[in-house]
Amino acid sequence: KQWYQRRVAITAGIVISDTRQELVEHITDAICQTESCILVHVHSDKGAERMVASFVGPPETVIEGALNAAVIIQRTVDMRYHKGPLNPVGALHSVIFTPFSNVSDVQCEDIANAFSSNLSDLLEVPVFQFNCSSIEELGYDGLPTALETHDPIYGPKEFLPMWGTTLVGTAKSFIMFNVNVMGTKDQGGRICRQLNSRPDLRASAVVLEEGGNCVIGCDILDSTTCNLAEVYELISSAAAEQCVAVAGSHVVGSVPLRALLDAADHYINRDNLFLIKESQRISFVINRLGLNSVSEFKPDSKIIEYVLGVNRNGPLQSLTVQRFVESVGSRTTTPGGGSVAALVTSLGLSLSQMTSWMTYGSKKYEGAEPIIRKVLPDLHKTIHQINPLIDADAMAFRNYQLAQRMPSGTEEEQARRTEALEEALLTIVHVPMRVMEIATGCWDHIETVASAYNNSLKSDLQIGIKCLEVGIWSAHKSVEANVEDLSDENVKEDIRSRARQMLEASESASSKLLASLQ
Repeated sequence: KQWYQRRVAITAGIVISDTRQELVEHITDAICQTESCILVHVHSDKGAERMVASFVGPPETVIEGALNAAVIIQRTVDMRYHKGPLNPVGALHSVIFTPFSNVSDVQCEDIANAFSSNLSDLLEVPVFQFNCSSIEELGYDGLPTALETHDPIYGPKEFLPMWGTTLVGTAKSFIMFNVNVMGTKDQGGRICRQLNSRPDLRASAVVLEEGGNCVIGCDILDSTTCNLAEVYELISSAAAEQCVAVAGSHVVGSVPLRALLDAADHYINRDNLFLIKESQRISFVINRLGLNSVSEFKPDSKIIEYVLGVNRNGPLQSLTVQRFVESVGSRTTTPGGGSVAALVTSLGLSLSQMTSWMTYGSKKYEGAEPIIRKVLPDLHKTIHQINPLIDADAMAFRNYQLAQRMPSGTEEEQARRTEALEEALLTIVHVPMRVMEIATGCWDHIETVASAYNNSLKSDLQIGIKCLEVGIWSAHKSVEANVEDLSDENVKEDIRSRARQMLEASESASSKLLASLQ
């Protein structure tokens, strides 16, 4: 597993008031050369004279990466010569930390404070709180006056002409989202006043080119409560009240996958559309929000999880059928019966899903469409829950082998080894148990499919049912083979009992369904 799957991780977004190519390259090099920092996306906007870099990593290295970038910025950017339509407060305008995995809000704030303290000590510059200060509204030009009445949270209370100041803070899920409106800055300002009533959203209007259209720049402070689609619709509605047209949108920097899927679901639910696959939902929302209007929105380089490879297929899932079969049949312990059990289970569900798709949308089976439409999303979701378990089983066994190799020379080492072996064994048992739990919950869905399906696919559905039963039986055998080695008798008996109940329920459901399809 990569560090972002097993350790705390944080995303940092830095906004720089310069777009010179050599500066962009130096900053990206500084981030990339910081150990364990992964650069997610760099956005350089010459019209706005703004560069935005997003990167992710363990907290200590993200702090280091941001500090390395700050050092480059101090050496090369002079705010006295800054030009552009935006109103930044400094050469390094802001640094926003966002939790990515296993980081609480309090921990995220501690990380932001640690960075702020280090930045002020290292560069001797003032640091103000992001989103909790009127400093940002005044901008660089108003900074000398603002410093007379505002104290920085870190650093000297003095105006540094070359640097200005830096805003540092946290956000639960931060997105910079621009919406283009074909109106004036004053019209855009009226739209922003409506948006700024929300605590999870900040908006400002700017005209990037003289005589050009207005851009509504939105800082979404928490995309879990402030949906991209809702923001876009609010702006469209406010613009329509002034007879102003909206001409697409643009995400500055990177965006979490969840934010795009939530936006897609907003339109799917509102318009009663039927879209299940993630790729379809992403393509749909890119089109709905007009995210290609300024430049092409490339999911593989804009969506954080896609850049990092999170939620992508594991090594076994990624093999060709031929390579997988060869791997199972080779002189190695993994992949073994547990991975095969998960695969057979997934194949059984996939045949049921195929039968559903071949029934849905067919004129001959039009009456079955409402029934199938309810079942398909659940089958799709279940298959995607089981597929990672193909790799998880092999990973669990490898972790057990590592625990076996732990030193055992002293009593303390023996205790650590025993604890690690027990934990690894629990995982080995948990994976096939999870296959059984997920798959056993699907029999009602398959019964629904069997009640209204394209009967030219009868044999496919029958094979799918039998594969599902065999997959569950195989997972049960994997549980049986490993549960005996657990030390806790109560845990062993509980696992045996639950596994036996699921096996009996599956055999009964399979027998009943196959009999009904004769």
